[in-house]
Amino acid sequence: MALETRSDRCLRCSTLRDEGEGGWNTDWRQGRMQGLVCPDCQTPEETAEASVKTAYLDYRTTTVGSDGAARVAPIGGWHSIDIGHHPLADEPDVHLAAQVNNGRLAIAVSAHSDAALQEAFAEGPCRTAVSAALNEKGARAQGRPISVQPLPGWPQDSVVITEDGNLYADDQDRGELVLGFAADMNPHLLTAFAPWAADAMRAHMDAAPQGSAVGSLVASALPAPRRMRPAAKASDQGLAVGGAAWQRFWFGAENQDGTGEPAFDFTTAVQDFRTRVMNDSGATDILAEEHRLRWDELPSAQRELMHIPRAAEPDLDVASLMLRTRTDDWTWDGTYARVAPHRLTPDLTDLHPTDVSALRWGLVAPRAFTPDRRLGPQSRSSHALAAVTTTAAYLAVAHTHFIPKSLALDVATTAPLSAKNRRALRLPGPWSMVLHEPVPLSTVHADDEQLDTLLSEGGQASGADHAVLGCVLAAHPDHSLDTTLGLVLMTSVHPQRGRQWYLQPAAYGDHGAGRLLYSYAAQLAFSKWHKPPAPPAQERGKPGSTKALKRLAKHPDARAGALHRLRILDFTPPPTETTEEADEADAPQVPGARLQYGTWRRAKWTERTRIGIRDENGNLVGPVYKDGAIENVTYTRGSVFRPRTRVRPDLPLRPDRRTVYRLGGPAPGPDAPPA
Repeated sequence: MALETRSDRCLRCSTLRDEGEGGWNTDWRQGRMQGLVCPDCQTPEETAEASVKTAYLDYRTTTVGSDGAARVAPIGGWHSIDIGHHPLADEPDVHLAAQVNNGRLAIAVSAHSDAALQEAFAEGPCRTAVSAALNEKGARAQGRPISVQPLPGWPQDSVVITEDGNLYADDQDRGELVLGFAADMNPHLLTAFAPWAADAMRAHMDAAPQGSAVGSLVASALPAPRRMRPAAKASDQGLAVGGAAWQRFWFGAENQDGTGEPAFDFTTAVQDFRTRVMNDSGATDILAEEHRLRWDELPSAQRELMHIPRAAEPDLDVASLMLRTRTDDWTWDGTYARVAPHRLTPDLTDLHPTDVSALRWGLVAPRAFTPDRRLGPQSRSSHALAAVTTTAAYLAVAHTHFIPKSLALDVATTAPLSAKNRRALRLPGPWSMVLHEPVPLSTVHADDEQLDTLLSEGGQASGADHAVLGCVLAAHPDHSLDTTLGLVLMTSVHPQRGRQWYLQPAAYGDHGAGRLLYSYAAQLAFSKWHKPPAPPAQERGKPGSTKALKRLAKHPDARAGALHRLRILDFTPPPTETTEEADEADAPQVPGARLQYGTWRRAKWTERTRIGIRDENGNLVGPVYKDGAIENVTYTRGSVFRPRTRVRPDLPLRPDRRTVYRLGGPAPGPDAPPA
């Protein structure tokens, strides 16, 4: 007898979902829903994938195709094509109009349209649909050349192909068709057009035509884009995985236009980040040389899944191809992790610098390097995300950094950087990785008052808490920070699989994860780092053998990062602040009031702070603050890191004012006091 699966229970553990409970994911296989998965049963990869997809997929556009599979469009994107009517297509000078609406690309043509304009569309469904519509209307090929031109005031979700005389005040016909679009158009529309047209539109994205007279045309004939009602928001109770607060922590606040869409353009950021990893890893060159394929010419769906279907031969798994460019480094990490004298602890505390091998090696399983034709679209998306983030981590092999345990909490909870310090950020290499002791995600997310309470309780992560372990950052060729996207190394405990870790994509900005990424970048840019010692010489054994590596791993220089080319933070506490600075920091916020409680002042970066000049032996050449201090002789000025400090340690800390209710009894009434 077949058992019926309840749609409100977890597919894996049968836990019943409470109404309104956030953090649950849906398990889809080949476009068909299998059931729900509760937060406890989700793997870290599934949690990260859900966060990513929530940021750039619009589930309000879900539709079911003729094959029974569901399709979801990206926010502002489309998953299907409709050939129908558009008010502009009736104009005698307009040959084609297209608009994205509710996940569909609507295209309209007329009998007077130039049948040759189908060449402006990308090969595949778009060109096929336009060609069929033109044939149905009886359009004839006139062979007019097509130019590309941005139109001021044009809606972001629409494009038009019109005769050039329609766009100029003199109405002169110059014998051309003009493909018009908004300078800030929806980037998803670019995928509908042939490469030459899409490239031309990108080149004009910041331009504006002169002498254009399309304002009246837009106002009279084109309906304003409709705003769909935003979907119901997820639970905002703390940092529930997948909830609204969780999304804001990683990607920032939503737009203020009532759509519920994030202000951060995650789709474009992921595309640019993926392309950079492909280029820097050499996978783009391999794709071109061995398979005669250009990465930038592949359809967006194939680039997103990193999977290319082929009829005459097996499908090409681009994610595995990219990972294989890091095979040597990944294999070495695995070997070192097995012979290292230090082993990872169950909760990942007491990390050693050389534990970076075990953590990097554990980001993907060995099977990720081998193409698997059995993967469905959802699993393939997770596979592609893990491949991109893991490859980025291995691109940072030459610039790996370790922060000692005593400073990990301060670095992860540093106050926001000033605009001046942000502009001054310069990283040591194209890719950099930072590793440190686990810091609870709730501590990173905390405001000043919450941080006071957490620090008074020790600020340590419990066994199952999400915690931060470090990051992977990218830089431009001039070493300035690449703020396209950052990766935060996270860890948590899965109920069945135990301790796991993964790289979570995050946006730069003033939100929680954005501040965290800037804090790491500041340490790389402004702090001093111990250079790794020279690798110890192998005294005996076969070069490169496992036994030889095991003997080398016990050498003190190897444990200090010599074999990993790893740099360790060299932090020297700055000179004590001047009396005026200390008095200002400790002063009560209300003038005339007396402090009743002590508090913690979170770590921060200062500007134009005096930094003592030292000789070749590391000794100060003169005073920094006292009489005789001379700028550029005994000290310079720059950004200085100040760890968290206890303000007025002679006073007690502020008591915890959070309301805590007694559990297990009847629900308290509206007037019931807290327990």
